[in-house]
Amino acid sequence: MFIRALKQILGVLATGFILFYYSELVFWARVKPTDSLPEWTSTWLAYSLLAFVFLTIVARFQVHTIWALFLAGAVFGWMTEGIVVQTTYEDLPLSLSFTGLAWHALISVWVGWYAVRRALYSGLRSTLLLAAAIGFMYGLWALSWWVEPGEVPAPPLEFAQYTFVSTLLLILAHGLYDRTVPAYFVPNRIVEGTVALLFLLYFAFIAVPAAPLAVVILPVLLLLIYLALRRNRQRETRRPLHTCFVRTDQTWHYLALLLIPVAASLVYAAAYYAGVRWYTNWILYLITTPAGFILFVISYFKVWRMKAVEPAGALQPM
Repeated sequence: MFIRALKQILGVLATGFILFYYSELVFWARVKPTDSLPEWTSTWLAYSLLAFVFLTIVARFQVHTIWALFLAGAVFGWMTEGIVVQTTYEDLPLSLSFTGLAWHALISVWVGWYAVRRALYSGLRSTLLLAAAIGFMYGLWALSWWVEPGEVPAPPLEFAQYTFVSTLLLILAHGLYDRTVPAYFVPNRIVEGTVALLFLLYFAFIAVPAAPLAVVILPVLLLLIYLALRRNRQRETRRPLHTCFVRTDQTWHYLALLLIPVAASLVYAAAYYAGVRWYTNWILYLITTPAGFILFVISYFKVWRMKAVEPAGALQPM
């Protein structure tokens, strides 16, 4: 019992780091003046609590398709930006998408949690291609901080160190995830209630005083997703996604993820020495903000209109 509980905890921490990597380390793309090891650690632990909620949703509501997964990612994104911080309410209605849907659901969950694991399962070629694409976009995104007031671009070597060290930890997280979550993660009512109470207290005493609109907006958003995911659970019979795409026979494939910092560092260094200053953040905003809204609507209707399915093809999410 103790070993099983320990593996569940380690799996949640690994999932928390995967989400933390894409939601924080990639998003900020540099060491900020206020960053420190204790600050990063506490943020990782906060993401691990959110990861527990996310995994519980995937397991409880039989999340098997990418559409149901996007709704689960929306819960993760809106809890992150609507409870832990309050950016969801800062620039309505666009702030409903960026960053809760446009970054957390789309990039952290769809790409970082789902697509990377699927690529690792598929083989080396798929992993290398996806890692190169992620790294290329990572490098372009990092350039956006150069045009912020008061920002001094970090030297390429410093950026490379940041990306390589964090990606090595990401590789460890993926390896730990595959050896714990698929086999050992099982939702627990007592833990669920405790975590829910923690978030509820934080929401009531921190988020609502800081953004009073939160008391109306967030419950409505979460209720809408709950209704859709409940319908998904009534129709879905295939395995939930957290148990799919597990491959531990060729663990050296994880090293292919090092192409993320390689590609990112090459893009970053080329721009640095060329002296370019690009507003790549606006390009990403213009693409992902409407994409977040569009994907949410599509996902909602896909899930709501889904017909009951047979358990055949359990390893082929759509």
